[in-house]
Amino acid sequence: DKLDDFASYISQKLSSDINDVLPANDAEFDRYKDNLMRALTAFNVKQPYAHAVYYSALTLQPRSFQYTNAQLRDAVRRLTLPDLREYAASLWSSGKGEALIQGNLDKKEALALVDKIDKTIGFKTIPAEEYPPRLKALPLPVVSKGSSPSRLAVSEPNQSNNNAATQIVFQCLDESEKAHVLVELLNSVISEPFFEDLRTKQQLGYIVSTGVKAIGNTRTLSFVVQSNVAPASKLTDSVWKFIQEVRSTYLEPLNDGDIGVYVKGLVDAKTEPDKRLSIEVT
Repeated sequence: DKLDDFASYISQKLSSDINDVLPANDAEFDRYKDNLMRALTAFNVKQPYAHAVYYSALTLQPRSFQYTNAQLRDAVRRLTLPDLREYAASLWSSGKGEALIQGNLDKKEALALVDKIDKTIGFKTIPAEEYPPRLKALPLPVVSKGSSPSRLAVSEPNQSNNNAATQIVFQCLDESEKAHVLVELLNSVISEPFFEDLRTKQQLGYIVSTGVKAIGNTRTLSFVVQSNVAPASKLTDSVWKFIQEVRSTYLEPLNDGDIGVYVKGLVDAKTEPDKRLSIEVT
């Protein structure tokens, strides 16, 4: 009953009382606007590897799914209090609603809870043909054997930062479950050797890592290095040298027992229970 009352209270607040929390005047609005601009401007002082990851991600997403930091800043500068009020007034007018009810409830209780929220908010459900499109990753240019890959070079916005960074990304457009886990398995095999080689042996950088990222229904495998002792060109060459030796040095020597160990590690990580309900839900 408490959960039911809470859902009703929250949805009522969202649907009818949102104007109560809006800025009362331009001065208050400007304070919120300044806080948002400060957060966006903090992008400039992030580490170079974070900038490399950010810009490479932009190349994989359609423009309508993610705006650049510069575009967001320009949009914030143009915002006015009437803009915010107009947006808030139309926020719950129509749309596509999704709900996840997680916890000690059965199906009937969960549906009743969603129904109460739906009726309280009272927005008009848009037809399926008007649903916004799901994210579909843009394919990177195909690189034939022996030719150079696509290269994106960006100047570091923080001129006082003397670090350099590089990220090399491989894209897997296969949307099957098998392809997804194979990318994760490959990452498991090469992550420690990559760190050992570039960080421990060559001492090229203090940030050295590999990782798998989901972009829509595709996956990317990335190699990241940041250094204050070598330029980006040197880091890129070193990463490429490692990549060219992956098959002969780390993959071909593997036997079924080795693969089994890596597979078990992946299974254990995926089946480890979440420690908090909030993490399980998200």
